Amino acid sequence: MAGSSDAFRSPNEVLIALRAAQALSQQELAGELNRLATTQHHRHLTLTKKSVYRWESGETESPKRFYQRLLAEYFGVSITELGFHRPQHQPGRSLDIDGAAVAPVTPGQDPDVVEDRRRWVAVRTALGSTRRALALVAEGLYPDYRVAGLEHTGVIARSDWIPALPVPLADVALRLDVDAARPVLTGGEPETAPARPLANPAHRFRRYHDAIRELAAPRLFENRLCFRLTGLDWSAPTIRMTFGHMGFFDSMDTNEALAHETALHHLARDQHEQVITTKPSWRNLAFRKLIADPFDLSRRPLMGAVGTLTIRGGESPSIVLHQRDGGRVAGGGGMTHLMPAGIFQPSSVLPAAVAEDFSLWRNIEREFAEELLGHDEYDGSGHPIAYSDLEPFATLDDAYRRGDIQVWCLGVTLDALTLCGDILTVAVIQPGLYDTLFAGAVSSNSEGTVSTHALPFEENTLRELYEHGNLSPGAAAALHLAWTHRATLFPR
Repeated sequence: MAGSSDAFRSPNEVLIALRAAQALSQQELAGELNRLATTQHHRHLTLTKKSVYRWESGETESPKRFYQRLLAEYFGVSITELGFHRPQHQPGRSLDIDGAAVAPVTPGQDPDVVEDRRRWVAVRTALGSTRRALALVAEGLYPDYRVAGLEHTGVIARSDWIPALPVPLADVALRLDVDAARPVLTGGEPETAPARPLANPAHRFRRYHDAIRELAAPRLFENRLCFRLTGLDWSAPTIRMTFGHMGFFDSMDTNEALAHETALHHLARDQHEQVITTKPSWRNLAFRKLIADPFDLSRRPLMGAVGTLTIRGGESPSIVLHQRDGGRVAGGGGMTHLMPAGIFQPSSVLPAAVAEDFSLWRNIEREFAEELLGHDEYDGSGHPIAYSDLEPFATLDDAYRRGDIQVWCLGVTLDALTLCGDILTVAVIQPGLYDTLFAGAVSSNSEGTVSTHALPFEENTLRELYEHGNLSPGAAAALHLAWTHRATLFPR
């Protein structure tokens, strides 16, 4: 709808502000929209500076729907947040998002909400199959934190977060600070808005986890009590790690919002309709910019996952890995990960369990029971675990004390995409004990599938996994560090 005269023209201050926030000229914005139309929608446009001028000046009050859609995608907002005159929609009209079939809009449903949610689901779905590729993109944003030997794996770390040699687990001292200050960022900041779809025409979902629960909930999705890493000191003879408390959803609201933001701006389609990644750029990553230093533990909640590279020892060491299913887990789906691995958290919210389970070893052995032996998830409810009386914990504890299971800490790394932390460990188990413990090992569990055969722990295997294995950043880091320090793990 064009204005009838300049006297009645109302400038679109909203659109002007969006462009100014990106420090773009009108010509640059037109170029960006032309590029987006080509890479994402395979439509060749010739928008110019004059096109943008008409929209901003109010000469064109309501551009073509496709132009509005491009603007919404580029700025990471809904169409209703572009400041244009809003035409009336007829009930039953279908909306086309990325060529996907969309159910007709029924009376009472707002078409812009439907469109925005479907776009969010499309990005979330694409994220599930491109996590490793996006982790490599995100790694490129942090060149100063790349780890020698782990380039192009999605791993970043501070040099002082990885010890010079593996540290026996018994030498890692943990401290729980129940009064730890809350992190500065929560994931509810305006910078996360592009990653949070519309809950209704006036408001977006309050947090990213609310959108997951409403629109794409995996099988495992509960707000469990977790231990939050707040301090790390490798300089003392005994390693010191300090933790506070946090909820699982606190991580979703920051880590998964970061991943979604990266997917939103770094995924495109080529001429064959294949999803591809674009070159690393900080340009539209407002939330990642807000976080700034990824190793500032006061800035955001860092939920550490304890990942254990499990090695059957002996003359021919071997390993097992885990294929995580994106339909069952909220993060890390579609990648090959360590076996076992689990969020550092207690088995129950009861105080006795929180105290007993504030232990890396307790976390590791519970994950052995769940992931390798198929035990039910220790879901945060019920009584504390009687470790001394219940199998396999009694046997695991006894073997750990005897030295038939030896466990080392390899350090802490981050997944560049999500900035999730991996507390990396390696467990070497005597072959006879390993065969007895895991004789009944499962081929699948609540989080994915398990390798049907052990992989030899040798250089050729690692090289093939790096090249073709779709390894998670944590798995890549643990394999590399364990191989680097194999003389420590397997003394002659």
